[in-house]
Amino acid sequence: MESVEARARARVGLLGNPSDAFGGRALACTLPAFEASVRIAAAERFEIAPAEEDALTFPDLREAVEAYRSFGSEGGNRLLRAAAVRFLEHAPDCGGAPPGRLRFRMAWQTRIPRQVGLGGSSAIVVAALRALAAWFRLEIAPLRLAELALAAEVEELGIAAGPMDRVTQAFDDLVLVDCDEPFADGSVQVIGAGILPPLFVAWNPAGGRASGRVHASVRERFVHGDAVVHAVMRELAALADEGLAALRRGDAAAFRACLDRNLALRCRVYEVDAHSLELVAIARDFGASAKLSGSGGAVVGVLADAGRRPALAEAYRRAGYDCVALAGR
Repeated sequence: MESVEARARARVGLLGNPSDAFGGRALACTLPAFEASVRIAAAERFEIAPAEEDALTFPDLREAVEAYRSFGSEGGNRLLRAAAVRFLEHAPDCGGAPPGRLRFRMAWQTRIPRQVGLGGSSAIVVAALRALAAWFRLEIAPLRLAELALAAEVEELGIAAGPMDRVTQAFDDLVLVDCDEPFADGSVQVIGAGILPPLFVAWNPAGGRASGRVHASVRERFVHGDAVVHAVMRELAALADEGLAALRRGDAAAFRACLDRNLALRCRVYEVDAHSLELVAIARDFGASAKLSGSGGAVVGVLADAGRRPALAEAYRRAGYDCVALAGR
């Protein structure tokens, strides 16, 4: 049976976020330890088979999209459905595919910890778009892929989100993103993860809050011209450039200082949950700098003494958290 499979990795926001949701700038990379995948295989009908829900079936892709347009979507199916809508708008003739190729089964799996700010939802959407492109033998450029993924979540599902996750996952590297016009030529600089110092990511396995809920109240303040929110977003955006300059000159101490400053700025306008603050506090007990990697529930950090990483991981384990190193990029 013919099939294709596509993947997308978790995302780690290093600096600048959450200004990415407000036209700022962001420095981010992917996390090789975790990924989402979407597999497409020939079938008699169009089917969506989520990992945790019963499959939903339709006569073919076009009728599935029409049903989604008419009735909406709930639960875990919505991400694949939204991806299907945007793909069909991007390629309405599906590359000239015969009718029989519109009937297939889409199944997704993910190893990305859920709702901890590691881009788990966007990874599923990016993987789905990649799989659809592969199934119909089409090419989607990374920037266009990111644009389609963001539209799927924001315009189809009403999720408050920025471009950082999707751009990072589409390019699958260390990137600097100008989020004022994120899909314009020259808006993304692919840096190369080789300049990163040894990083760690720690998270709460119990999960956190959905990213859309985290951003909603701050977005409302931003739209209404809140001076504090606007000032913080400008400073966060500047930190992305400052941190990249530190990385390029090999100044790990300056990069760590940028991480700490990013967290302090975020705390001025966002309510940071207790588990995320504890994750940061544990890191600082070991001389590390750390900040939220996304919307909350996970942190990314750098140890001043890399030799203390095993002890740090053990401290997280004792506190009920998980930790992984990003070494070997």
